[in-house]
Amino acid sequence: MEINTCDKNFIENLNLEKPYKLEDVYISNINFTIQTPKLSINKISKKISLILNDHMETLLNNFDNKIIQLLSENSTDFFEENMSIEDAEEIYKYSYKHSKISLSINKKLSIFNKHKEQLELESLCSGDTVICLLKCKKIIFYKSHCEP
Repeated sequence: MEINTCDKNFIENLNLEKPYKLEDVYISNINFTIQTPKLSINKISKKISLILNDHMETLLNNFDNKIIQLLSENSTDFFEENMSIEDAEEIYKYSYKHSKISLSINKKLSIFNKHKEQLELESLCSGDTVICLLKCKKIIFYKSHCEP
């Protein structure tokens, strides 16, 4: 597993698999893992919202742009129609908004302090600084848009 960082990343190696139907959506597998720099927690609810720094925004922009490029390049094979970059941009929902990223919380979430002691999610609060290991496993295609 390659772990991407703001300083060292393999975005040019990204590859989208042909989407397959799962219930009422289509899914394209992708395997991209990012280790973030230190980021501040903006809010914790059903999701964790992090405040991005410039380097992380650049990495996510590059990721989003590569996905859009791949959607356009593979559109004939994926969707049986040719899609321009502009068309792909219209249906793609970017991975972050307004210098913040919202992350889903799942049961596999593990949190450790700097002493490698495991913590509970409830011990985190707004303003805390974290380093995250984020994994994007798929692009989900809905009727009108797609998102990582």
